Amino acid sequence: MKIAIAGGITGGHLFPALTVAQALQARGHSVLYLGARHGIEARVPLPVPHTLLEMGGLRSTNRTPWAVLLTLWRASRAARRILDEFGAELLFTTGGYASIPIAMAFLKRGRGLVLLEPDALPGKANRWLARRAVRICINFEEAMATFGAERVVRTGLPLRPEVCQPSISQEDARAEFGLHHERFTVLVVGGSQGAQALNEAVLNTVQYLPSGELQWLHLTGEAHFETVCATAERLGLNGNYHSRPFLHAQQMGVAYRAADAVVGRGGAGSLTEFAINGLPMIVIPYPHAAGGHQRYNCQALAKRGAAVVIEQAELSPKTLSEPLLTLRDCPEQRVRMQQAARAWAIPDATERIVQLLEEVGTCTHPQASV
Repeated sequence: MKIAIAGGITGGHLFPALTVAQALQARGHSVLYLGARHGIEARVPLPVPHTLLEMGGLRSTNRTPWAVLLTLWRASRAARRILDEFGAELLFTTGGYASIPIAMAFLKRGRGLVLLEPDALPGKANRWLARRAVRICINFEEAMATFGAERVVRTGLPLRPEVCQPSISQEDARAEFGLHHERFTVLVVGGSQGAQALNEAVLNTVQYLPSGELQWLHLTGEAHFETVCATAERLGLNGNYHSRPFLHAQQMGVAYRAADAVVGRGGAGSLTEFAINGLPMIVIPYPHAAGGHQRYNCQALAKRGAAVVIEQAELSPKTLSEPLLTLRDCPEQRVRMQQAARAWAIPDATERIVQLLEEVGTCTHPQASV
């Protein structure tokens, strides 16, 4: 079967798309990934056949009515030519605005469209495309309220397999990062681009706490790494603080094994990785995320007992250190949060989606009406 895959700009849309693409290839299917030239997909190695389209006019900084219309027309026209040449039989998309012109082109072929919605609150692109989808895969049960039950199945969110490495011991994982093997360890993840407000709060919290209270492994984001390092050196932070700019998937899996708890944003990909690894979460949703979707994601996991939510406006050394020290001193609470996280996560999400795509490809489904 020939399956086109779309979804990018951010890692939250790209990495699930690539994970499914590689799994489909391993099953003998032909795949073609389509993304945007200005997205993260242009800056990371893509392990499957791919074509990147010009979609700069859809960026929020460039968006005007005429730019949007012209970009949609041009990108859709280019995508249709590429999809025709490839002979795409299905389109699987993980959402985001980069998927819209590709889906528009594909739907003119009258073929099957399958969506994946990573977030608890579906984004605009998937809400619009859902009317034409034959199947809608969701990660959070809460998304069902937007789409309704028809054609919706909870598959979970596909993750890169390297981010979960249960065979590595915590002691070995900590040794790889130069961490003390017996000290309570907090992993800080600001997302692929880092998070300045989170970085500042962590540095202030490390300085606020007495030496030896907690051990930190801080992923700052490449753009912020030098600034964070200079600040840490100026503050004379103790040896319990360790920073890295960014970790690739396999290193990320080791970092999760090293941690007792994680502090992070509310992107669906990060939250799902935390949950799969059974990490108690302190989450600070990015307040300017589109539609406030990070807040919905975080609240959904807090409701299940897997996370503690701190709003960015309330973030301080006191509000951040208190739940972390509670987790350190209360193993029973850590276990409850670990169990809640693992109960929510779906480890075989990739296999579920691949099987669904194969089923859709072998059946004839009527398209939903616009």
